[in-house]
Amino acid sequence: MSNKQISSQGDPGSAPTDPSVDLVLIFQCAPPEALKAGAKPDEAANAEISQEYSRLILALKDAGLYHTSRAGKEKGTVLVFVRAHAHALVAARRAERMNEFLHGAGAPPGAETSTAAFSAAERIRYAHSLLTLPSRSSSGTQDGTVVPGAGLSIKSKEWPHLLDIAALHDTAYNKAWIERWGKLGSMLSIKDADLDTLRDHFGEQVALYFGFLAFYFSSLLLLAPIALFFWSNSGPFSASYSVLLVLWVLGFTESWRMREKKLSVRWGTYGTDVIAERRKDFKPETTRVDKATGEKEEVFEWWRRESRMAVSIPVMLFFAALLGAVLTTMFAVEVFATKLYDGVGAALVPQLPTALFVVAVPQIMGAWQATASALTSWENHRSAQNHESSLTIKTFALQGFVSYGALTLSALVYIPFGQSIMNELVSRGFFAQPIARALRRGTLFRNERGEVAFDINPARMHNQLFAVLTTTQAIGAFTELALPFILRKVNEYREQRAEASSGTKSPKTPETRFLHRATTELALPTYETFGDYAEMATQLGYVVLWSTLWPLAPIMALVNNFFELRSDALKVTLNSRRPIPQRTTTIGPWLDVLGFIAWLAAMTNTALVYLFAQSPEAQLEGHSAYETVMRSHHVGPTSSGITPSGEKIDASASLPFCSLLPKFLPCSSAVSALGTALLLSLVAERAYSVVRSAAQHLLERALWRGSEEETALRRREWQSRQLAVQQHVSSGNSTGSAGPLDIPARDASIVSAQEALPDAAFWDPTGDVGLSVIQQAAGKRE
Repeated sequence: MSNKQISSQGDPGSAPTDPSVDLVLIFQCAPPEALKAGAKPDEAANAEISQEYSRLILALKDAGLYHTSRAGKEKGTVLVFVRAHAHALVAARRAERMNEFLHGAGAPPGAETSTAAFSAAERIRYAHSLLTLPSRSSSGTQDGTVVPGAGLSIKSKEWPHLLDIAALHDTAYNKAWIERWGKLGSMLSIKDADLDTLRDHFGEQVALYFGFLAFYFSSLLLLAPIALFFWSNSGPFSASYSVLLVLWVLGFTESWRMREKKLSVRWGTYGTDVIAERRKDFKPETTRVDKATGEKEEVFEWWRRESRMAVSIPVMLFFAALLGAVLTTMFAVEVFATKLYDGVGAALVPQLPTALFVVAVPQIMGAWQATASALTSWENHRSAQNHESSLTIKTFALQGFVSYGALTLSALVYIPFGQSIMNELVSRGFFAQPIARALRRGTLFRNERGEVAFDINPARMHNQLFAVLTTTQAIGAFTELALPFILRKVNEYREQRAEASSGTKSPKTPETRFLHRATTELALPTYETFGDYAEMATQLGYVVLWSTLWPLAPIMALVNNFFELRSDALKVTLNSRRPIPQRTTTIGPWLDVLGFIAWLAAMTNTALVYLFAQSPEAQLEGHSAYETVMRSHHVGPTSSGITPSGEKIDASASLPFCSLLPKFLPCSSAVSALGTALLLSLVAERAYSVVRSAAQHLLERALWRGSEEETALRRREWQSRQLAVQQHVSSGNSTGSAGPLDIPARDASIVSAQEALPDAAFWDPTGDVGLSVIQQAAGKRE
């Protein structure tokens, strides 16, 4: 097999005329202050930058990478284009497979390691590894499991002027992807073959996200008819619907656990999560020799890390308290002040909650994200995977607090204690004059007990959930997809006008078109899966925690996710840089988040069904079908035996399970109702744990045992052991190992030092202008 055969599949590039570039390095050839008009040349700084650039080029060559450079669009930058040699790619893959085999995650690398074609994702991933892995002089290992790289790191002490490392999109693939998912065959399901192509092009991390999103969409297809039936026949707070909802989310979570396991086997990544990539910022406390392997290992004791992780808890509670104070203030202003305040600026009071949310919440969340990032770095995780998991849990915890906070306040404060809070305000003399004026005007009135009646909006919780699942999701889709596209087109239009007015329009050669596309893509933000996973996890929470009060919620989520599959594809291809492929076997901490939401759903649905019921007035003309009241046994009997909502009750009514409550709690009050709801929720949680264990047992046997993936995994492990035995028998007890760059004789014919490139002119040294741009940067001033 020739060099061309090794790299003929999956080469980056959007068209045959585009250069076959793996990655682009953005190098700062002059500091911003040196580019200002009238700035004096700094020869020392320019010499330092030139030396750094020269070291960069030498490091690229030593790591087995082609390179060439062009002047960047932004002044003071150089774009260094790199492409990995075939022999370097083979060595990187061989080292990776050997490392996996040593950790029990794969078969020993054979000749197929060299002969198999590299997918586009593999090329970029291995090229990125060659750029970032420690150099030959500092790698220190000779066992063939680590390939020496260039040792680059963005904006580090060693490479302060290396601004970024990015990959370029393949626009032909992107167009075909969008068209394929817009066809009728992809309307209701995404086939495994489609996920395979995503994996080959973008890597496992991106493919796994879209696999999860497609699985979530398909699962909602099963829930939607159930939700529609209960919406049309039972209304809100149906116990049967709540039970089915909890069973559905339990089945969805555990089925996805099996699904991602099958995908990891299909993609050959199963078990590779034990091989954790070391974080560059990891600081070991000491080193020691592993008793099992005899290798040196860096150690940071578990108790040190977990004691630092414990510090995050009070800090998180502090930020949660701040957010709680803001949400409570918003709630108080919206519910009470808007009803009672009639002074100066009364017309603006209803806008205060929105203004407070827009101003305060993003500031607190921004401060928390920065704090969480610092705390996670201080925890000193050895692997990048554990670092990201810890940061994800911290960040999403408060996002969920904000997302569900308004509904929680409505359920636990607004409806149960609205009248009590009003009585307290009146007794303390707050808003005395506005209340008196409102009573005279007739906008407020007194109930039969002589209290100022609190006008509860019985459809408040439904209105909040409806707004989140319709208006908020639509606005989110616009700001996520349409707005960046519009802004980018406006900027392109301005650039074209400026170019036309200046008369400096350059001829459009294939290379200039490629460079224009490259600089345009490099200006885009980096794609991160965190935001997309967080959006879906939050939506799932709304569906399974709150849809008992509006059974149409799953259908709204289903409609949204139909478009989300396509809009996220457009976001990846149009509004973001091409992500650097990352190898992964699972959605990671998000699986824990899904499990927590399912667990919480059992408790929340129990409490909501027990506490609330549809209002008797809901069926009357002019009333919403989702008007809610607390069930009659939760409200203390009045002198006339009528609840504040007008429902007749038995004055001797007592709360179920009253004997389980503390003696000081009355058996017919909102406080005791919440206490009993908590007890019932704990019982439901225990029942959920039992059902979950049974579901895991059954799904393991139904979806995994005997499946093609399980058979393939057992076959791979068996063949791996067979091959190891055969190699041991054939080689005797000979020892010694080759480094990853030492290609065995049987594979030497397929790679050569002089790889024949189809676009050799692009990589010709005469076109490399990086050093000259750096040297001229200090002399040219505007």
